[in-house]
Amino acid sequence: MTATPLVIVIVAFGLLFVVMASLAQGLSSTRQSLGGPLRAHQQLNVMVVVSCFIVRPAILIGLAAIIPFDKQVKMAIIALALCSGAPFIPWLVSLAKGNIAYAAAVTVVLVLVTLIVMPLAMPGLLSALHTGATPSIWLVAYPMLLFMLIPLVVGFLVRMRYPVQAMKLCSWLGPISATFLLVHVTLYIAYSWHDFLSLRGNGVIAFSLAFPLVGLLVGYLLSPPYVLSPVPAAHPQRGSKIVSAVAVAQQNTGAVICAAIFALGKYEVAGDMMLFAAILTIVVVALVMVELGARFEKKQGPAASPAQSAPSGQPAPAAGH
Repeated sequence: MTATPLVIVIVAFGLLFVVMASLAQGLSSTRQSLGGPLRAHQQLNVMVVVSCFIVRPAILIGLAAIIPFDKQVKMAIIALALCSGAPFIPWLVSLAKGNIAYAAAVTVVLVLVTLIVMPLAMPGLLSALHTGATPSIWLVAYPMLLFMLIPLVVGFLVRMRYPVQAMKLCSWLGPISATFLLVHVTLYIAYSWHDFLSLRGNGVIAFSLAFPLVGLLVGYLLSPPYVLSPVPAAHPQRGSKIVSAVAVAQQNTGAVICAAIFALGKYEVAGDMMLFAAILTIVVVALVMVELGARFEKKQGPAASPAQSAPSGQPAPAAGH
């Protein structure tokens, strides 16, 4: 994008969202809130990582390789398929009365893995699919290190040193970051409206539904208990299975924005596709989780079991966080 005043505003709102969301993740995390849930789900930890960074990318990028999409659409699919750890995974899990504590812990793990996998895999895959984009590993990596990892670490350190103040600040960052995201997406699509309209053809909009649907299905199937049918509301692993489905379905919106601004900044159609698919995924997953939550309450009553509640000292997730 040409550096006009409007573009600067668009980029600023996008990066403010990334920083605020990452900072909020760090502020809401402690050693206990991360270590306990992860130790309790060691097999599932492995399956979620495998699902997010091997199975889901293989399916989505494989489809992109055989479907004659525009080169910029393929760029977007590759970027979307390689990033996981959305900051609002705990909020989405809470809609379905899932295991919020585990959702918060596994989200941090997925962010850290994304910071490694995306820079290493994205340039090679862009070249393999002949997209024409040639970002270096460093061009993909440094925006995420600067705007995601550093705020995450700062938030974690602040939480360790000033826990009361961190909790107060965290309660504000969720709504603020969600507002920044909404403004960024609206302005970006308005700025590149002509390019955005080009997504209407060749089944691109329909393919965008593959991101939430494939992710939900893969995450559900590749998490214990390994069954296709819905698990009963009272099943002890229902809450963690919900986490797996949501975590695999959701792209890391911060990584998406960093890639759209820096690594793929001159490809506006790719940016439109990435943001549209990311927002569509949030909407679809949220609707599915609301339905699952309603069914759970109908069978179990409105009170969630202790295992599915947020741990003591962990803030209730807010929209956008």
